[in-house]
Amino acid sequence: MKKILPVFVLFAMLFNAVGYYIVYEFDRYLIKREVASLLEHGCLDHELSVFSVYNPPADPAFRRVDKHEIVYHGNLYDVAREVYKGKTVTFFCIRDTKEENLIAGMKSMHQKKKAANLLQHLVSIALPVTIERNLPQTTKKMCYPLLSENFAGNPVIPFSPPPERS
Repeated sequence: MKKILPVFVLFAMLFNAVGYYIVYEFDRYLIKREVASLLEHGCLDHELSVFSVYNPPADPAFRRVDKHEIVYHGNLYDVAREVYKGKTVTFFCIRDTKEENLIAGMKSMHQKKKAANLLQHLVSIALPVTIERNLPQTTKKMCYPLLSENFAGNPVIPFSPPPERS
């Protein structure tokens, strides 16, 4: 029992520190797998968004996340099919609102995380900031007065015996 409690407390602290990243990545994996399965079986064919992008690498509104995922005008899409015609690419996609909500929730939780804010606060306030100043180097001659007393002698401490107990 004495060993279980510290291990449990340590696990709880570690999960509080980094566990939400693990849960986030697992949820993201489940959402991607669900959408890929629905696309494979043709269940989402009626919800396909079709748009064409001329020269996607040069378009600032377009960003490829991975092979089957893109961001276009700030919206996240899962790509079902791509058709190339010269420099124009036509995407057949499904807007991934579940993953967008997951990412937005992760960002808001990360911004509200008190431990991270506390650490940032401590680092910004507690750590000293060193400022290099280029002051002119001058030497000054200091004159100290001579002491008239000699402190090297033995001090005289009056001896008094301890009081007697009655």
